Amino acid sequence: MNYREDILLKAKNYNGLINLYRSWLKRKEDPAVRLKLARYYYQSGDYKSSLYFMQPLFKTPDLNIYTLQAQNMIALGDYPQAIRVAEKMLQREPQSAEAYNLKGVAQAQSGKLTEGLQSIEKARSLFIADDVAINNMAMVAVLDHRYQDAVSLLLPQYLRGRKQSQLLHNLVLSLVKVGDRRYARDIIINEGLSERSDELIDALAMINPTEKGMG
Repeated sequence: MNYREDILLKAKNYNGLINLYRSWLKRKEDPAVRLKLARYYYQSGDYKSSLYFMQPLFKTPDLNIYTLQAQNMIALGDYPQAIRVAEKMLQREPQSAEAYNLKGVAQAQSGKLTEGLQSIEKARSLFIADDVAINNMAMVAVLDHRYQDAVSLLLPQYLRGRKQSQLLHNLVLSLVKVGDRRYARDIIINEGLSERSDELIDALAMINPTEKGMG
């Protein structure tokens, strides 16, 4: 990693990182550089470009390539393809926590909530990061309208200082849905989620969750 790359990473300047890696790849083909470029496209929210630049890597895929491919498919809503990619990962590495996690998220988002939860719990048993597993278990609870279960999962995480954006979103939504608007408002204000907390709460109260909170 050079100095410029380090500065861009610390600033989470994904457009700058994309331009940097494009310039390197233009000078010389390098699968590792190509994968990083694709990952930064994913992190910037440009999932189709991420998949586009991954195309040459699919000739010799490994678990890192499959992981990013599945993440892009989930982000694009192509859940059946994400599940197929996760299953390819499991064929190569049957005890892959990341594969079970991705499979579970895709299953849950496609409406297979029971299967999704089982896959995510399997990922947790294989020691995927606890906050990842818990947020995704809460995501399943939200999709299943089990908001109190989601609060029970996420609130201890929040009180221990976990403040990832999806965790905060799922926690605030669940608090609103169980009627604890005061606590939801406190979190919105304390975490700077919105300057119009009451309007946000009213909007969240109207939401019927379908594709929220993948981690």
